[in-house]
Amino acid sequence: MYRGKDIGGREKLIQTCLSILVEGKAKKLYEVLPHISIVRSPLFLEPLLQLLQSGDRNQREFAAVALGSLGDARAIEPLYKVFVEPSTSRGKDSQSLQASIIHALGEMGDGQAIEPLQAIYKGKGSAALRRKGWVLSALGNLAQQGNVGAVKELTRVMKEKAPALRAQAVQELAVAYWHRPNEVPETVFHVMTVLAGDGSDEVRGAALAALSDLADLGCQAAEQYIQTAG
Repeated sequence: MYRGKDIGGREKLIQTCLSILVEGKAKKLYEVLPHISIVRSPLFLEPLLQLLQSGDRNQREFAAVALGSLGDARAIEPLYKVFVEPSTSRGKDSQSLQASIIHALGEMGDGQAIEPLQAIYKGKGSAALRRKGWVLSALGNLAQQGNVGAVKELTRVMKEKAPALRAQAVQELAVAYWHRPNEVPETVFHVMTVLAGDGSDEVRGAALAALSDLADLGCQAAEQYIQTAG
């Protein structure tokens, strides 16, 4: 379906999407976004990369979102290259584009996204804390998909100085194991319990909530901790 009309089978849908990507009109682009995320044809990669690299700000943001939906790991390096371009950090809508690129990296489901996310996390300048938060969300997405590197990076962040980052990291890790609560690594669980006694109310509250959620989902270690702590 496109704009409420049946346009035929998969191949015709792909061709319709491709023609709209080449045309590049913003309204039509977002109308075909759901189809891109469902069909996920490799034919979409090149026109999306063209929009990402050469389009206007709206087209580039759309391309980042669509590339995340496409989930093709070949887009990881181009996404990062656009992120570090000076023009990406300028203008009133720059943060929206940056957030879209970071989110797309987290949607890839591929360990190759860890390195660029780490580089972005280490970045300085204005709104650095906000960007770090976006990176943690992206790492959380990767951790949910079973990426061990993302779990390790979030575990490292749980030991950082900034309370807001520690709190978000423990929350992201808890969510990552909601569908497999008894597979939380011992090292991760240990840091969670340490943070449950943290001097920051924000961090302590986040850790206790994370442990409580895991216990409710059947995590035996978390159940035992909650019973003992109570």
